[in-house]
Amino acid sequence: MMKQRRMVSFDQKTDEYLQQYMKEQHVRFPGDAIARICLEHQILKEEKQEKQKQVSTVPPVEEIVEVISQRINRLMETERLFLRNEWFCMEESMKRSMVQVFEQVEEKQAAKRGELVAAFLERYNK
Repeated sequence: MMKQRRMVSFDQKTDEYLQQYMKEQHVRFPGDAIARICLEHQILKEEKQEKQKQVSTVPPVEEIVEVISQRINRLMETERLFLRNEWFCMEESMKRSMVQVFEQVEEKQAAKRGELVAAFLERYNK
């Protein structure tokens, strides 16, 4: 890496910051400290730009609302079909039960009629 020689001047506060940075980072020369500070600044700048790109990929609220409402509609449709199917099964079950009850009632009534007819014929034959 080739270095460029420059003559720079700083205000008091900047010079103090540079001296403090050199102590903290164990850097011997001010030029190396400035190069490190510039490199760190560049990395932070690139990270900030990357975050902005990530933030910009978030879809708008209207799009999110649309997707959620579509999912809710699909869920509601599925539940409606499930409930309709359950209702139909329950209805069919009730019909079968009622038919069985009616058949049992008819059998009992037929048996009673048969008993009555048999009793009548028995009395008639006497």
